[in-house]
Amino acid sequence: MMKTFVPIKSPQLLVRPIDDQHVFVVNCAYPNSLRILNRAQYEILAAIDNQTSISALSENLGIEAEVLEEFLNLLARTEIIRFDQQFSAPRKPANPKSLNFWIHTTNRCNLTCSYCYISTLNTTSGMAETTRQQLLNKMVETVQKRGLKSIKLRLAGGEPLSQFKAWKAFIPQAKRTLQDMGCQLECSFITNLTILTDEIVEFSKEHGISYGISLDGLDVDHDNTRTFKSGAGSFALIDRNLRTLLAHNIPVSTNTVVTNSNLAGLPRLTRYLIDLDVPFRYSIVKGEAINAELLDNYLSVSYALMKEAIGQGWRFSQRHQFCDLKPSELGFQTCASGFSGGAIYVDGTVNYCHVHFGDHTQLSYSLFDTDMDLVDMIEQGSHYEDMKSQDCQSCRYRSVCTSGCPVYRVNGKDPQCSLYHRFIPLIYELQARERLKLLQEYRMIV
Repeated sequence: MMKTFVPIKSPQLLVRPIDDQHVFVVNCAYPNSLRILNRAQYEILAAIDNQTSISALSENLGIEAEVLEEFLNLLARTEIIRFDQQFSAPRKPANPKSLNFWIHTTNRCNLTCSYCYISTLNTTSGMAETTRQQLLNKMVETVQKRGLKSIKLRLAGGEPLSQFKAWKAFIPQAKRTLQDMGCQLECSFITNLTILTDEIVEFSKEHGISYGISLDGLDVDHDNTRTFKSGAGSFALIDRNLRTLLAHNIPVSTNTVVTNSNLAGLPRLTRYLIDLDVPFRYSIVKGEAINAELLDNYLSVSYALMKEAIGQGWRFSQRHQFCDLKPSELGFQTCASGFSGGAIYVDGTVNYCHVHFGDHTQLSYSLFDTDMDLVDMIEQGSHYEDMKSQDCQSCRYRSVCTSGCPVYRVNGKDPQCSLYHRFIPLIYELQARERLKLLQEYRMIV
């Protein structure tokens, strides 16, 4: 029996009401810890003062000690509480178990987006065959040395689908080679989706290719910034191709970079993406100012639409991501860069991040270096991920936002820090509403 044990609440707890009868509680430093509590259960949690034993709580609350102990053990499974002070937090593993690389397949692009950050755009064409084969050689070498079980390649550019013929030959070869070694290769195209053929669709279905699509908004909001060289907009074509991918059950998600020019269209875009039931991410523009008041306003309207859709059965937790926030799985750093991944330029140069392509001041290596495998290159390359402010290191949400993109931090923190403090609780609330609806439906069925 544990009657003398003292339950202690996690210092990273977030507790908020859902409705008159339910609250949610989550430990913001423990993955997948969100729980729905009814009022009676919440009163137990509220009574925990980190000093009173189970026996005394049982007497104070008028609850049998065995019943109370069982409930507290349930909370302890995900460290809502503990019976000591040894609360855990996401930690950086000693070694990566998988790798994740952004591959710059080409500098060529058929669009002229006004905000493109690739400084070498349209200066060279696609990755050479010898470079692709050296990429495979390095993957084989690294898998043999490190015992890796999975590698993910995000094929980007420029426009990667303009290079489809070359990667059509490479991907099956690489998948077979690594599979024979017990390593799974996953590939995705990071694309503007203005190029899509029946051949590409069939190949994607056969080889499990997924798609990440850049989408700035609906019609005019997208066409204002993402135009062909002729000046014509690209939204109508992307809309058609997106629906084609969905019709063929090809995994696809969209990413929208929110700027002053498209933030007013966020509610319409949100409704569109909910109706399509496609996963989508909203990211705040990096490196330029954005109207904070309008951003807050249009995001709030968009999340209100998501809340309404949850009531109609839409799966919020599986369909939406805000910036780099990781509310469920949490993290020890924002992305794979500097630990289990990086970016590989068209000439085989291995960089910390794709925003560094063409920047010769950055430390980098080459796939053609013979004395290092891919993990060596990552470890010995540039590192930004641990440059975090003291505020971030002590923040309740530090494992949720991980201080944002390390390349664009200002004084060690994400420029949108105050916005995250406002919207992280809302995101958890929407996850809780989705969970509560599923629980209520389940109870009706059983």
